[in-house]
Amino acid sequence: MAHAAKPRRRWGRWVVLAVVLLVLAFVAAFAWDGLQIKKSSAELRSHAAAAQQAIRDRDAAALKAEVGGVRESAQQFASATDGPHWWIANHLPWIKDQTQPLSIAGSATLAISDGALKPLSELENLDALQAPKIENGHIDPYVLEPYRETLAGAAGVMMAQQERLAGVGLAGTVDAVRGPFVELAENMQTLGETVQGAHVAAEVLPGMLGAEGKRTYLVMVQNNAEPRTTGGIPGAVIEVTADNGNIEMGRFSTANAMINRDGIDFELTDDERNAFSVRMLMYPQDVNFTPEFPRSAQLMTRFWQEEYGQEADGVISVDPVALGYMLDGMRPTEIQGITVTSQNLSQVMLNEAYLAFPDPEESDAFFALASSTLFGMLMDGATSSVAGVERALDESRFLVFSAHEAEQGLLQTTAAAGGFLERTQTLGLFVNDGSGSKIGYYIDSSFQVTNHMCGDGSLSGQTVTATFTHTFDGDVADLPWYVSGGDVYVPNGEFHANVLLYPPDGAGVTTFSLDGEPAKLAPYSHDGRYLSQARIDLIPGQSTTLTYELQANKRNVLPPDFASTPGPHPQVTNISVDYQEDGC
Repeated sequence: MAHAAKPRRRWGRWVVLAVVLLVLAFVAAFAWDGLQIKKSSAELRSHAAAAQQAIRDRDAAALKAEVGGVRESAQQFASATDGPHWWIANHLPWIKDQTQPLSIAGSATLAISDGALKPLSELENLDALQAPKIENGHIDPYVLEPYRETLAGAAGVMMAQQERLAGVGLAGTVDAVRGPFVELAENMQTLGETVQGAHVAAEVLPGMLGAEGKRTYLVMVQNNAEPRTTGGIPGAVIEVTADNGNIEMGRFSTANAMINRDGIDFELTDDERNAFSVRMLMYPQDVNFTPEFPRSAQLMTRFWQEEYGQEADGVISVDPVALGYMLDGMRPTEIQGITVTSQNLSQVMLNEAYLAFPDPEESDAFFALASSTLFGMLMDGATSSVAGVERALDESRFLVFSAHEAEQGLLQTTAAAGGFLERTQTLGLFVNDGSGSKIGYYIDSSFQVTNHMCGDGSLSGQTVTATFTHTFDGDVADLPWYVSGGDVYVPNGEFHANVLLYPPDGAGVTTFSLDGEPAKLAPYSHDGRYLSQARIDLIPGQSTTLTYELQANKRNVLPPDFASTPGPHPQVTNISVDYQEDGC
């Protein structure tokens, strides 16, 4: 009996040795894969960056030259994140938190290369990815038809892979994996937005340009000198018709002409009434108290219908800054004695006109006439507006709404729709003027968002600061009362406003301070989103800083996007990351 134990001990030693060898093989396999991942990911980033630049430049030849490199490096990356040892690792605690993101990133990149970039590179040109040109008041409704099928396929692949990447949990993932993964996901999102925008344009252009029946639209020109959440008050509204691609302008109106003190026939939600008041039903200038542009557009179409008896098929919103972008290089044009160029356009419309026409009715009329004249030049194809439209879209200064449900459903998948409430992973910081004047032209704004990250890659909270500076340095008495305010609603020359902060889903405001001192916020609910409102007031030369501390109330929350009110001047927005030493 004593001698029978020795073979079992030998057998046990063999088992231990086999396990050790398997572990060593496992480690060796991952070490080799790690080298391949490092090499292929560097090549992939290089080729992918070049491919994205080619798409931004609309350079089909350059894209075609890079797609092969993207595919080869993506294939190497995918191969290095696959195999039996990866299957095992993807099922082991903690280890799977590192390997699963890499596996999914590899297969997603390969799918995007084959299903989106390659088909796009085979197009003769990439004109489909840019705004269609306007020539002599005409846009071919079917200009994107040759690309429609390719764009639909590429957009479908991009969306599916974006959803895969967005669905990867990064709690427990080390920064060496999390950082590149998040960078990849963000790059894919940027590329996907471009492709999705082109796909939607190909689908909706024929109908929206009147190829299937004449359409009527309202062009809402926002005046950033009197801020509202999406830019500024709608200072002018222009009627535009589209009939088989032929664009014609009709009447134009000031917002004042459509004021209805009894209130238009429109049903606000209880939250809208509480947060923004029934003024939205009385004053067209207040339809964009809400940051939800489709809602503002619906309100404006009702104001127009009740005043002029005309139903509108949609609303297009621009501001003078966007018009300046779109009319870059325009010929100097004289409007009521004022010479307007693309360089001074926004300055004239948002400020100089009020100094030249101190009577509010005259200045409002000038704003409406200038809006109509300049938009007409745009529709006539006076300049190449492609780059300007894209810049305006990037800054949320060009928005589109369709009253046709199917079209609006497609538009909602793009930034051009101006939808905000459904973007639950977006932090919003917006401004609604309370001065009743055009003193807002002199307000500069800057924003700082610091994302506090846990060691596992999840968001623990945010510090958000917003600084507003009143830059007017002259004598307030020299300003027309319409600009200074004239002591009507607030003291002459002062800027008063409500600042609205919408936390992203999974986070809430814990503390708030104004210029370093604890202050109060007015809490509201806005149709599924939380809203905190603060009041600010500034005299000329004064600055004020609002500081919000947000805390994540869910784990695995990623840093949110950021949206703010487009102002009359360029805004400074800095977003940084702070890693918590205690690891949360």
